Amino acid sequence: MVNDEAHRSIYGDAREVVQFFQATRVGLTATPKAYLKNVDIEQLEQENPKALEARLFRDTYNYFGCKPGFPTFRYDVVEAVKDPQGPFLCLPTIVDLRSDITTQALADSGWAVVINEQEENFKIKDLERKIFTPTRNRVICEAFLAHAQRDPAGSIGKSLVFAVNQTHATELTKIFNQLQAGIAVTITSRIEGAAEIAKEFRDGKRGERIAVSVDMLSTGYNCRDLLNIGLMRPIFSPTEYIQIKGRGTRLFTFHIGNTDYEKKNFSILDFCAVAEYFEEKYDYSIPLKLPRPKRQSEPTAYPPHLPQGMSLREGVGADGTADDVPAGSASPPVPNIPTWEGVDTLVSREITVVGPDGQKVDLMTFRGGYERDIREFVARTPEMQTAVEAEDDDTVESLVNERFYHRPEMYYSPDKLIVSYGVPASTPAFVYNAVGRKPLPTRDAIISDTVDSIAARFNLRYNEQKWLNATAELIAEDGNSLKKFMAGDMTIFNASQFNPLGGVSALSRFQARGEVFEALRQSGLVRQSLLAAAASA
Repeated sequence: MVNDEAHRSIYGDAREVVQFFQATRVGLTATPKAYLKNVDIEQLEQENPKALEARLFRDTYNYFGCKPGFPTFRYDVVEAVKDPQGPFLCLPTIVDLRSDITTQALADSGWAVVINEQEENFKIKDLERKIFTPTRNRVICEAFLAHAQRDPAGSIGKSLVFAVNQTHATELTKIFNQLQAGIAVTITSRIEGAAEIAKEFRDGKRGERIAVSVDMLSTGYNCRDLLNIGLMRPIFSPTEYIQIKGRGTRLFTFHIGNTDYEKKNFSILDFCAVAEYFEEKYDYSIPLKLPRPKRQSEPTAYPPHLPQGMSLREGVGADGTADDVPAGSASPPVPNIPTWEGVDTLVSREITVVGPDGQKVDLMTFRGGYERDIREFVARTPEMQTAVEAEDDDTVESLVNERFYHRPEMYYSPDKLIVSYGVPASTPAFVYNAVGRKPLPTRDAIISDTVDSIAARFNLRYNEQKWLNATAELIAEDGNSLKKFMAGDMTIFNASQFNPLGGVSALSRFQARGEVFEALRQSGLVRQSLLAAAASA
């Protein structure tokens, strides 16, 4: 029995079938539910055996006979991106966009609004649930269209936007289509033929570029040419956040005329500080909360914690996320919710990228600003123009150090350039690339040039050059190994890439290793790698 999306497909009929036939179980999921992780099982068994039974029943690892947090086989997104035979997935650029209302609603005190002559405070989870904000909705739709990644043909890239509920999704779609006719379609389980619409959108058989949903497209939806994900509602479940991010990780090749363009990354346009919450604030050490059983209620029955007129189906779901309404369900009552008619504006924008090692770098803003500003600097500086045209590296580096680096507002510096471009290149190389004189060398090319230069200087034999190359690749890739190499720590040669060369015991036969490794320490490759390591520390 194979369970895809095993975190939610091991219940109900599927579980009954496995138990009846005593079948072999194989489960696949990006987000296993670890309900036993960080739980004192013995204590819980004594204090609340029913709660332990519920956790045992829901824990994905337990169902497949694994220890909590230890799957039979793990292959995560970082491995997929860094796989030597890959990459097989890509990572996102995160565009954090906040309006004035959003910023206030994220504060501890909340967004203060006077309603019926009484001040009320609303948090981010209350927006579009307890108060409607049409001006905010328009601001975030405008910002989405302005900052969404475009495809190689110049159109808004295919996009998924996640709304608070059906009402919010409908409103967002309406605004998008007012701003740009025919650009958006609502795809929720309350829309007739939603599954077919979703399939046609995925397969490029529709003209719309933006699909607005609630939960329907958050998991298991494989739209490979997706370039943008819009988070226009807060998310409080790490499982849901990971699943939504996963919609954009697929690789894709765009065919435009006779040219192919590879999808390198995708954008998460975050209007509710979701990424910040899960990257900086969410406590992953706390045991997962068990979902609350969903209660059935009559359409006219309103629990005391919800305003009269708001249906449970529009409330917060079992795991803290916004519920979609099942197809065929009766429409909820019209909510008696106030509408804010004031003005909202976009007040902040921060663009970062999740790198192959999980670190975030202010990539797009920094790169774009640097390339614009360095071109302007060259254009207004005659000495710089002459040096660039002559490819006089020394003069270029001297002028940039003296007149360009470390100045407000961007405070450009060699280490920031190396980190943001992911290449241990020199200052002149970045300048020549920015002005279009010659492309930025790849890291592999820089390593190869460094190794060839040192090998020629010391007349190295083939096997000795392989030692040098393996060492250069290791220290350029791994900051800890770089530190050890600089300190003369020989334990770095225990790494697996040296095994084909005979391991550390064979290093003694490399007679000129002292002088060769000292030359590597003095090389531009190592100097630039040290800058990158210091900037990332």
